[in-house]
Amino acid sequence: MSARPINMAALFLADPHSRQIALVRTETGYRAPQARPVRGDGLPDFGGPVISRKRLGAPEAQSGAFMDAAIRALSEELGQLLARPLHPDIRPPHTNPWARLARHHLQPDRDSLTYLGRALDPADASTRRHVRVFTAPVARISNSVKRRSGERVAWVSPEKLPDLLQDPALNIFGETALASLGGRPRPLMVSFRAGHRQQVRL
Repeated sequence: MSARPINMAALFLADPHSRQIALVRTETGYRAPQARPVRGDGLPDFGGPVISRKRLGAPEAQSGAFMDAAIRALSEELGQLLARPLHPDIRPPHTNPWARLARHHLQPDRDSLTYLGRALDPADASTRRHVRVFTAPVARISNSVKRRSGERVAWVSPEKLPDLLQDPALNIFGETALASLGGRPRPLMVSFRAGHRQQVRL
């Protein structure tokens, strides 16, 4: 019996001018910025697009939570923040993970994200994830709030990304991240059967 997958979100920050994508550089290799949604992600007041249940693989109401998790992952792992001015009528509770950002009169910029699809790790994976994958353009990064971690950024071309990112569930999304920026691509579902990767459009 396979382990219940962990819900996660990942974000490929892309630079269309240099045709490169940002990965996290670690001592053991490279990975895509990713995080689990936490309590307080998905505050309805922050707005943003809604992803259908079929495409998200979860209730539509959780769209914002996955977007926030992706934005948090980029900020925490690469020090890059996707934010926009906070609407004056929005007051997140002090316990909300975005309260610190609100003190700078900012909120997560969900509208900067393009949804690429989702990926489910093989059933026999030691840690099985169900990852919702997004991309965003580097031009939408806010310089208002800085975080350390910039030294961990590795900019790579889509052609080199599959070799560097030893993550069969996610590396295919590097191919479409640049081409999909700001568009409405038909999301991709990646899964595995008998060790072979399968992909279908949702």
